[in-house]
Amino acid sequence: MFTLRKQILIGVTALSFAAMGVTAYAQQADGPVGRHAPTPEQQAKFAANMAKRQAKLHDDLKITPDQEAAWQTFLGKIKPVRPEGAPPRPNKEEWAKQTAPERLDHQMEFLKRAEARLAEHTAAVKEFYAVLTPTQQKTFDEHFNKMMKHRFGHRGFHQGGPEGRP
Repeated sequence: MFTLRKQILIGVTALSFAAMGVTAYAQQADGPVGRHAPTPEQQAKFAANMAKRQAKLHDDLKITPDQEAAWQTFLGKIKPVRPEGAPPRPNKEEWAKQTAPERLDHQMEFLKRAEARLAEHTAAVKEFYAVLTPTQQKTFDEHFNKMMKHRFGHRGFHQGGPEGRP
């Protein structure tokens, strides 16, 4: 009897976590309250900052004229673009009308597209990395690690776990 009660409690807890995840995804899909699509000025600022970071990496890597074509190819492959055929994000009203299975299907499609983008990005990095000298590879690794810490450091990734200990 105790085991059955324990299993039911675990099942209810798991369903609660799943419901919280769907709710969080629903909120994320339309962004926080008052959030809107980026303005042209914001998009221009993002592009300028990206170009600045790319120029710094180019300078730090000391790209040679022989490597310049590989560098340009690399930049073209990692450029953020909206994937072909990707459905637009549902607005709050559309999201509210969807059933839980429909929402999960939407999330699954998003994750599949994200996985495909990551695979393309990984292939581009590997291709470019192979052109670099060992010294340049070390510099690239340092830039990549800084980017990952900046992007995920607040969540405990790449710092030895949630506590931030190595």
